[in-house]
Amino acid sequence: MATANARRKGTYAPVPYHACVDERTLLTFDMDGVLCRPPFGFNPGAGHSKNRDAPGKRGLLWATESWRYRLRKPMPGAVEGFRRLAESYRCVVVTARGAAAEGPTRAWFERYFGAVPELHVRPHWNETSAQYKARKMRELRPLAHFEDDPFTAAWAAELIPEVFLVDWPRNRHLAGPNIHRIQDLAESLEVLSRS
Repeated sequence: MATANARRKGTYAPVPYHACVDERTLLTFDMDGVLCRPPFGFNPGAGHSKNRDAPGKRGLLWATESWRYRLRKPMPGAVEGFRRLAESYRCVVVTARGAAAEGPTRAWFERYFGAVPELHVRPHWNETSAQYKARKMRELRPLAHFEDDPFTAAWAAELIPEVFLVDWPRNRHLAGPNIHRIQDLAESLEVLSRS
């Protein structure tokens, strides 16, 4: 209302486009196994049998998207580490959770992080998790991505400058010149300061 009145009085000054855009360096984060604990604290699978060209599948997990994440807690150090990174970087979540989980995911962030970051969820099951994230890496072009899945992390490492791999027993076989193994998100600050 005040803006409409200001326009009528001739005192309206448009906000420059650049003032509305966060131009800080972009970091992207996977959700489960990075920011959010997996069920029972166990992160299954090692990504050995995955294929980049595999078709997506509509299975039981996709059908339970709207409720299967509800009781999960944040990963140790995730809230504080994410906040510290968000002080200097534009932090965006790129998750393979389906669109049906977007509402509960937003509520989860509000509850545990106190705010909801920019959130990209997988729109459809016809793309695998890794295909979706690789596509988003090409579109968003972050400086770094935080991931726990070794297959996705290896693919992301081909597309972007830095990948931070949250350490889990199932991903310990993965190494690379731009893949940095971390226990806590804040450990990335030293590497990022050199980038």
